[in-house]
Amino acid sequence: MPVSRRSFLASAGAGIAAAQSRRPNILFLMTDQQACSALSANGNPWLRTPAMDSLAAAGVSFLRSYATYPVCSPARSSMFTSRMPHETGVRDNGRPIVSGMPTMGEIFRQAGYRTVYGGKWHLPKSFGGVTAFEELIGGHSLGAKMDEPLADACVDFLSKKPAGPFLLVASFMNPHDVCSWIRDHKGTRPHAKAASYPPAPGNMGVDPLEPEYVQHHRSAGYNLMSQAVGIAAEWLRDDFRFYIHSYYRMVEDVDRQIGRVLAALRQSGLAENTLVIFTSDHGEGMGAHRWAQKAAFWEETAAVPFIVSGAGVARRGVIDDAALVSGLDILPTMCDYAGIHPPETLRGKSLRPAVEGRGLDRAFVVSELSVYGGNEREGRMLRTSRYKYVAFNGGARPEQLFDLELDPGETRNLASLPAAAAALGEHRALLRHWIRETSDDFTPPA
Repeated sequence: MPVSRRSFLASAGAGIAAAQSRRPNILFLMTDQQACSALSANGNPWLRTPAMDSLAAAGVSFLRSYATYPVCSPARSSMFTSRMPHETGVRDNGRPIVSGMPTMGEIFRQAGYRTVYGGKWHLPKSFGGVTAFEELIGGHSLGAKMDEPLADACVDFLSKKPAGPFLLVASFMNPHDVCSWIRDHKGTRPHAKAASYPPAPGNMGVDPLEPEYVQHHRSAGYNLMSQAVGIAAEWLRDDFRFYIHSYYRMVEDVDRQIGRVLAALRQSGLAENTLVIFTSDHGEGMGAHRWAQKAAFWEETAAVPFIVSGAGVARRGVIDDAALVSGLDILPTMCDYAGIHPPETLRGKSLRPAVEGRGLDRAFVVSELSVYGGNEREGRMLRTSRYKYVAFNGGARPEQLFDLELDPGETRNLASLPAAAAALGEHRALLRHWIRETSDDFTPPA
């Protein structure tokens, strides 16, 4: 059950007192639909992201970072509450967080922070007491039209050198524009510059025995709105290369706007006392398994960048490829660095131990997905250090098990193989434990 606002406010005084001892500013930078691999700091030679790279160079970048739900609103609801989508009530886009659940804006505001939100939110009743941010800045248009006005507003805010601790959220839209790009580029076209495009993904093949729910999702559900996977099904190899090339240009576009915000932070003299967290709400298919857009548990769509940098971060240029990280961890991490005692109901963990090189005590992370926004057709993904287990609540062949150490492209489903029976049983048990612990209404396959 969500903690009531009354209960939270009653205990907020302790958080305020604790926050007085060390109160860094916090800048939370977020992109939309950026895969973990889509930045040059993570070893991708096909794009240049100097602003994001500068954050990685000055902090710790986590490579095993996952969205709680590979769709915008549900993932964002988890970021701002540290609760799973089945708890926030946001199982699809355009749904509100359940009443009474404390959110990032409320927690930081009660701790004495000035709370400012700019850019995309993607939930109804955006700032009317639900998120409790004091100020709303930046543009509200969809697509790239949002990002430059948002950067302008953030630069203006920082240039005034605000006094006292602040939490500034800058939620950029791109590379989400790839959604409209896909709809605008149906069929095949000549590619005069194909020689300069990135290679097609090595895992483009589609398993004819993939779960029935995944097959259904290729032609229904979210694709009735975007039809992205259906469009991609008709593409040739160079079409995928053109699409990936164009997607990377959108990542570079938003990186330029982030660079402007970071420059303003430095010029304001506030950088030394500002913690910066950078991530994205979910990834992008990028042609793996012939998938485009989101709403799937593949690495490309579920894994996102996550960088902790700035004030309080002593280790620099560290790539952490061991810690399992979730969008649930954003709020607890912020609270830890700010000295705030958050509600005990938060599901996530502070990443500060991992940032400081002490590791993270976590065996797995979980992601959710619903085809229609309810619990009729749902799936759960459970990621451990070596394996990814996927389960759907119906249909033929409802399970997948991938050995990501030997098969990072997720091309060989081990779920039906006798040799993998022990690993399959272990992951089934972990998921059932998580379901009980979080009061999830998901019914795993028998």
